[in-house]
Amino acid sequence: MPLPQRNFEYYAYDSDDGTSYCLKADEFWGDAAGHGGSACAGEPAYGSSTTRRHPRKAIYQDPTTFRTISGPVFTPAAYAALTVGTSTLSVAVHGSATAVTYTLRKKVPEAVPSTVKGMSVLDHA
Repeated sequence: MPLPQRNFEYYAYDSDDGTSYCLKADEFWGDAAGHGGSACAGEPAYGSSTTRRHPRKAIYQDPTTFRTISGPVFTPAAYAALTVGTSTLSVAVHGSATAVTYTLRKKVPEAVPSTVKGMSVLDHA
Protein backbone atom coordinates (compact mmCIF):
# COMPACT_ATOMS: atom_id res chain seq x y z
CA MET A 1 0.00 0.00 0.00
CA PRO A 2 1.59 3.32 -1.03
CA LEU A 3 1.93 6.01 1.60
CA PRO A 4 -0.53 8.84 0.92
CA GLN A 5 1.27 12.14 0.34
CA ARG A 6 0.20 15.35 2.04
CA ASN A 7 -0.97 18.00 -0.39
CA PHE A 8 -1.85 21.57 0.51
CA GLU A 9 -4.39 23.97 -0.94
CA TYR A 10 -5.83 27.38 -0.10
CA TYR A 11 -9.33 27.48 1.40
CA ALA A 12 -11.68 30.37 2.21
CA TYR A 13 -11.55 31.18 5.94
CA ASP A 14 -14.30 33.36 7.43
CA SER A 15 -13.13 35.16 10.54
CA ASP A 16 -15.46 35.74 13.50
CA ASP A 17 -15.53 39.46 12.60
CA GLY A 18 -16.82 38.68 9.08
CA THR A 19 -13.53 39.15 7.19
CA SER A 20 -12.67 36.49 4.59
CA TYR A 21 -9.13 35.22 4.00
CA CYS A 22 -7.32 32.52 2.04
CA LEU A 23 -5.85 30.02 4.48
CA LYS A 24 -3.40 27.25 3.53
CA ALA A 25 -4.39 23.81 4.82
CA ASP A 26 -3.88 20.12 4.15
CA GLU A 27 -6.28 18.93 1.41
CA PHE A 28 -7.46 16.03 3.58
CA TRP A 29 -8.41 18.49 6.31
CA GLY A 30 -9.90 21.17 4.07
CA ASP A 31 -11.99 18.70 2.07
CA ALA A 32 -13.47 17.07 5.20
CA ALA A 33 -17.17 17.96 5.31
CA GLY A 34 -17.29 19.03 8.96
CA HIS A 35 -14.63 21.75 8.71
CA GLY A 36 -16.43 24.11 6.30
CA GLY A 37 -13.65 24.32 3.71
CA SER A 38 -14.42 25.85 0.32
CA ALA A 39 -12.32 27.09 -2.59
CA CYS A 40 -10.49 30.35 -2.05
CA ALA A 41 -11.77 33.04 -4.43
CA GLY A 42 -9.12 35.75 -4.32
CA GLU A 43 -9.40 36.84 -0.69
CA PRO A 44 -6.22 38.20 0.95
CA ALA A 45 -3.87 35.67 2.54
CA TYR A 46 -4.36 35.00 6.25
CA GLY A 47 -0.62 35.08 6.91
CA SER A 48 1.37 33.31 9.58
CA SER A 49 -0.23 32.09 12.78
CA THR A 50 1.26 33.24 16.06
CA THR A 51 0.29 32.78 19.69
CA ARG A 52 -1.57 36.13 19.59
CA ARG A 53 -3.24 35.65 16.17
CA HIS A 54 -4.42 32.28 14.89
CA PRO A 55 -7.51 30.75 13.26
CA ARG A 56 -10.00 28.66 15.19
CA LYS A 57 -9.11 24.97 15.11
CA ALA A 58 -10.24 21.50 16.11
CA ILE A 59 -8.07 18.86 17.77
CA TYR A 60 -8.99 15.19 17.28
CA GLN A 61 -7.48 12.24 19.18
CA ASP A 62 -7.20 8.52 18.50
CA PRO A 63 -8.65 6.85 21.63
CA THR A 64 -6.30 3.85 21.28
CA THR A 65 -2.89 5.43 20.64
CA PHE A 66 -3.68 8.94 21.96
CA ARG A 67 -2.15 10.47 18.81
CA THR A 68 -3.72 13.76 17.76
CA ILE A 69 -4.46 15.56 14.51
CA SER A 70 -5.53 19.19 14.29
CA GLY A 71 -6.35 21.86 11.75
CA PRO A 72 -8.42 24.98 11.12
CA VAL A 73 -12.19 25.15 11.06
CA PHE A 74 -13.02 27.50 8.19
CA THR A 75 -16.43 28.90 9.17
CA PRO A 76 -18.07 29.91 12.45
CA ALA A 77 -21.07 27.68 11.61
CA ALA A 78 -18.84 24.60 11.15
CA TYR A 79 -17.08 25.43 14.44
CA ALA A 80 -20.41 25.69 16.27
CA ALA A 81 -21.59 22.37 14.79
CA LEU A 82 -18.59 20.42 16.17
CA THR A 83 -19.25 18.66 19.47
CA VAL A 84 -16.43 17.61 21.77
CA GLY A 85 -16.58 13.88 22.48
CA THR A 86 -19.00 13.00 19.68
CA SER A 87 -17.66 14.55 16.44
CA THR A 88 -15.34 12.14 14.63
CA LEU A 89 -12.89 12.13 11.72
CA SER A 90 -11.75 9.05 9.75
CA VAL A 91 -7.98 9.19 9.16
CA ALA A 92 -6.07 6.90 6.79
CA VAL A 93 -3.07 5.51 8.69
CA HIS A 94 -0.10 3.95 6.90
CA GLY A 95 0.11 0.24 7.62
CA SER A 96 -3.56 -0.10 8.52
CA ALA A 97 -6.08 -1.63 6.11
CA THR A 98 -8.90 0.49 7.49
CA ALA A 99 -9.17 4.14 8.48
CA VAL A 100 -8.79 5.05 12.14
CA THR A 101 -11.60 7.05 13.75
CA TYR A 102 -10.37 10.06 15.70
CA THR A 103 -12.71 11.79 18.18
CA LEU A 104 -12.88 15.56 18.73
CA ARG A 105 -11.16 16.35 22.03
CA LYS A 106 -10.82 20.14 21.97
CA LYS A 107 -12.02 23.21 20.11
CA VAL A 108 -9.61 26.18 20.10
CA PRO A 109 -11.26 29.56 19.43
CA GLU A 110 -9.88 32.16 17.06
CA ALA A 111 -7.40 34.66 18.51
CA VAL A 112 -7.23 38.19 17.18
CA PRO A 113 -5.11 40.80 18.97
CA SER A 114 -7.06 43.83 20.09
CA THR A 115 -6.03 47.41 19.64
CA VAL A 116 -6.02 49.61 22.71
CA LYS A 117 -6.41 53.34 22.16
CA GLY A 118 -3.96 55.38 24.17
CA MET A 119 -5.22 57.78 26.78
CA SER A 120 -5.10 61.49 26.05
CA VAL A 121 -3.85 63.08 29.24
CA LEU A 122 -3.28 66.77 29.49
CA ASP A 123 0.27 67.88 30.16
CA HIS A 124 1.08 70.10 33.13
CA ALA A 125 1.13 73.79 32.26
